[in-house]
Amino acid sequence: MDKFTSRSALMTAVCVMSVSILPALAVDPSADGLLRQMSAKLAGSQSFSFEAIREIDPALQEGMAVPDKAKVTVAVQRPDKIAVEAVSYSGTRRFVANGKTLSLLDQKHHHYAVLPMRTSLDGLVEQLDTKYGFIPPLAEFAVSDPYKELRGQAKTLTYLGQAKTSAGFLGWFGEECHRILLKGKEADAEIWIAVNDSLPRQLTATFHREGKPQLKLSFSKWNLAAPVTNSTFTFIPPAGAEQIEIWTTAKMQAAVKR
Repeated sequence: MDKFTSRSALMTAVCVMSVSILPALAVDPSADGLLRQMSAKLAGSQSFSFEAIREIDPALQEGMAVPDKAKVTVAVQRPDKIAVEAVSYSGTRRFVANGKTLSLLDQKHHHYAVLPMRTSLDGLVEQLDTKYGFIPPLAEFAVSDPYKELRGQAKTLTYLGQAKTSAGFLGWFGEECHRILLKGKEADAEIWIAVNDSLPRQLTATFHREGKPQLKLSFSKWNLAAPVTNSTFTFIPPAGAEQIEIWTTAKMQAAVKR
């Protein structure tokens, strides 16, 4: 694998699709209130953690021929720290920001990158989106105002009623959830928010492309008082790993033109 390909693979592996959506046009008060309640609960936690199973259709990831399924573990400490580990058949990847630096690791290819990043989580998301064309995994749930982040990606917001998640034998251990539909220009997303604790349990984004490819998330193990420490957000590259450069979007576009 050449350096350009490895850089691109590392960025693709850790990013979540960032979609440009039209401004809001219609709001269902019930849906809006539930989304605000969920967001306020997340925003009010100083440190928290959760897990998610993420499934991405191959059409949404360059170079993929089969769906990518990963177990993602997330830890957050406001205002500027996040650690994400994604484990899938294609290997383990890590994303760690500690308010000073951002570190990315592709364990399978033994590559890592470190970027100076003295900023809050909100600034981290903005800088990466603007300069590098991707955002941190599941960043919508880690920023200071999740409502603003999620609501800004929808032109309509609709309450679809309640349903139970599928879990355990014959679904007996499923959770009752509110279903909210956020419709946008590039994608529609349905988010399920648990009735008992107002935290997200599922999210399915369907993109308006040929074949209607999807990004699916199933959330679990929410802990809004997670016992994180500085070591949680300390990145130490594995022995023998090669440090590579992460190119900006502008630099990658220039390389393609040559």
